[in-house]
Amino acid sequence: VLVFASAIGLIVTALVFFNIAETREPRETGTPRTSFLSNCGTLLRDAKFTGYVLQSGFCSGVFFTMLGSSAFLMVEYLGRPAAEFGLYFLFFPAGYWIGNFISSRLSGRVDIDIMVFAGGAVVLLTAVALAALMVGGIVTPLSIFIPGFFITLAQGMALPNAQAGALQVSHVLAGTASGIGTFMQFFCAAAFTQLYGLLADGTPIPMVITISIAASLSFAAGVVPFLRRKE
Repeated sequence: VLVFASAIGLIVTALVFFNIAETREPRETGTPRTSFLSNCGTLLRDAKFTGYVLQSGFCSGVFFTMLGSSAFLMVEYLGRPAAEFGLYFLFFPAGYWIGNFISSRLSGRVDIDIMVFAGGAVVLLTAVALAALMVGGIVTPLSIFIPGFFITLAQGMALPNAQAGALQVSHVLAGTASGIGTFMQFFCAAAFTQLYGLLADGTPIPMVITISIAASLSFAAGVVPFLRRKE
């Protein structure tokens, strides 16, 4: 896996180096240089920017928790073979692809903030449905992966729009904005995966708790830019 990732990384690096030119205009002489931390502070003081990056971060937390817990539930809890897990896993990329397709079809016709809000709402509703199934004792491959499909579909709807919204807050600080957004996605993914690991007791309940917390926070963060969309 690491060798494959390294090879792809080298290919992407070469493509970027030879094909992507600098788009930012050269700094004018005498223009004061700001620090990275001050740029971060400027962006994070903007409520819409913070809402965008937190929504995508918490939504990533939902997805990665689902990713780790579904493998455990399928192989250890249900005793299904790893090959069967691999087949059901296709629900995840299929959901994300369809979500991206919906996002691309509605781009320019539906506000970014509405798409981010809708994605957060779908994640929250799916988390509620998943909790009802798991607490009710309905633990089957489909009761795990159909909700997983809708979680990734919602992520595919919201994530491109949240990223675009975060970059539009300040064109001058677009690079810093992109860095903060990417960091938040991986940080939240790691934090909620770790939380699931700490709570894991061999039952589906820790997954329900972790996903419910992350989904609620994702929805709450997505509400902020939605309420301030006219600014």
